[in-house]
Amino acid sequence: MKNQLFLVLALLLCGVCGNNAFANQYESFGDAIQYAMPLTALGMSFSEKDPEGRMQFYKSFGATFGVCQTVKFSVNRTRPNGADRSFPSGHTSASFSSATYIHQRYGIKKGRIAYFAAAFVGWTRIQANKHYVSDVVAGAALGSLSSYIFTSNKDMSLGGYKDADSSGINIQFRW
Repeated sequence: MKNQLFLVLALLLCGVCGNNAFANQYESFGDAIQYAMPLTALGMSFSEKDPEGRMQFYKSFGATFGVCQTVKFSVNRTRPNGADRSFPSGHTSASFSSATYIHQRYGIKKGRIAYFAAAFVGWTRIQANKHYVSDVVAGAALGSLSSYIFTSNKDMSLGGYKDADSSGINIQFRW
């Protein structure tokens, strides 16, 4: 784990100190991580033999994707490079949705490196001139919130209820 953290920090440092010649490499690496993260999160649910967690992943990732695309097409903010649909960052929302799912479902030890990878994805989107900082922050918040809502862990659960007289949301915490 320490070696992985060192690698991520070294890549970030190289990017801060580097020049634009490496921008395309970082963008490609960020693209690959953006796809690898949901596959890793889903794979963890299989390796942990966790069908409940798998369903939570489907819900959180689906909500992230649906809301992100709806907002992208509704706002249609111009990207720094002149293309359309900048806000929010889809790469970042997918990455942070996966990282938060891993953290919520399997703990911070397993989620820590995922958060670093998700932050790296967001950073690559800014460096590649595909997004503004606000696009990346909004994508991170959207992905994290979605997984926070739909993913339970041993210490918290969230659910809804409806009966003849009322309906609402149940939130339970265990200390």
